[in-house]
Amino acid sequence: MFNKSNYISLGFVVFLATAIGVFTQFTNVHVEPTFVPSPRLNPSEELESYNFINYDKNILEFPGSQDGFNRLFDKLDTLVTFGKGKVNIIHIGGSHVQAGMLSGRMRENFFTLADGIKGERGFIFPYRMAHTNNPGNYKATFTGNWEGCRNALSRNHCPWGLSGITATTYDTLTHTKLYAIDQGRISYKFNKVRIYHMATPESYSISLDSSILVDTMYTDSIIGLTTFELAQSYDTLLFETLKTDSLQAYFVLQGIRLENDDQGITYSAIGVNGASVPSYLRCQYFQPQLETNVPDLVIFGIGINDANVPAGKFKQNAYEQNYRDLMAMFRAVNPDVQFLFMTNNDSYYLRRYPNKNIFQVQKVMYKLAQEYDAAYYDLFEVMGGLNSIRLWERAGLAQKDKVHFTRKGYKFNADLLFVAFREAYGDHLATKYYTQIPETTNSTSNSN
Repeated sequence: MFNKSNYISLGFVVFLATAIGVFTQFTNVHVEPTFVPSPRLNPSEELESYNFINYDKNILEFPGSQDGFNRLFDKLDTLVTFGKGKVNIIHIGGSHVQAGMLSGRMRENFFTLADGIKGERGFIFPYRMAHTNNPGNYKATFTGNWEGCRNALSRNHCPWGLSGITATTYDTLTHTKLYAIDQGRISYKFNKVRIYHMATPESYSISLDSSILVDTMYTDSIIGLTTFELAQSYDTLLFETLKTDSLQAYFVLQGIRLENDDQGITYSAIGVNGASVPSYLRCQYFQPQLETNVPDLVIFGIGINDANVPAGKFKQNAYEQNYRDLMAMFRAVNPDVQFLFMTNNDSYYLRRYPNKNIFQVQKVMYKLAQEYDAAYYDLFEVMGGLNSIRLWERAGLAQKDKVHFTRKGYKFNADLLFVAFREAYGDHLATKYYTQIPETTNSTSNSN
């Protein structure tokens, strides 16, 4: 087994011992911390040890400046140490993200940064409505017949929003029940609900169940959003769509966001099976709906489908420009948003040919990370490089299609990425707090 205690940066260990005490020992201001930094790295006690994993490459690289990420780390530090502020994270990708195992494990890991840290569930979509797989960490049941429409299919043309997927019903009355599954001490109760949908005169009306006490309700027909502010917190969302006018003919659901007033972390996952970068550029309501889901950090994991073409057919320049266009939408809603690029995993094309397009994907992501002062995480190299997916398959970490991971593999991937993130965070804290400790020994001796 690979003992993760050997893999935590010295910076984070220093932080655990000194971060809270620095201000009280060397200033006149007493600060009472809200949270206690957690000694746990992630829910598991150890990272598995495999001889094909390049653990020494399991780091976040910063090809450009790290100043932007340092501001993100400072915001995270304020939350972790003093319980103040919210940190909003969006993880966007294809089937790796839609499955919910990778992003779900990352969400769990972030909540281990401190004992007592809270958060909200954030943006979700009831995928079963669209007849596709739903993450296991939240459940949705519903009545009525619904049709799904994914941005990944070129033949589809639908009014997509942030989720990149829609569910449409023509039934005049439907009921939906949705709840997030609490994770141990983390409760996902909410007192504010945003439901993203087409809000045209032809759209059915939407309302919450009478058991949910609503203080205020308002609809923004431009971006397609109905917001419900609630009188108290709930753990289950119940809503209905209903035809209330002869002009109404359908209801198109684009996504749901569950919020609360807690200071903490929001980790939202946006993923569509088969999605590439252009898939999200097709979503006309993506940026307008992003304005109510403003991220501090975006984890980019889009590329496995872009590169799933024969050798020589991958268009590197187009891939780079598509990413620039997508990043521009995020920067438009938050100029200080930080990006983390995670490269494609090693994979096979048609299960037979090692996909060497990964090398071009690496070049693009590294170049963009350098230009946009973003973080770069080379999953491909960490895995073991070309053909390593076969080793992952033999170890029970990857599926036979040599593209996707098993549940165990996704969790291992998330733990590796989180180790790299937390080590970078720890290194930042070590630098930050060491430079704040004044030299007191000499001044004290000279005064005598």
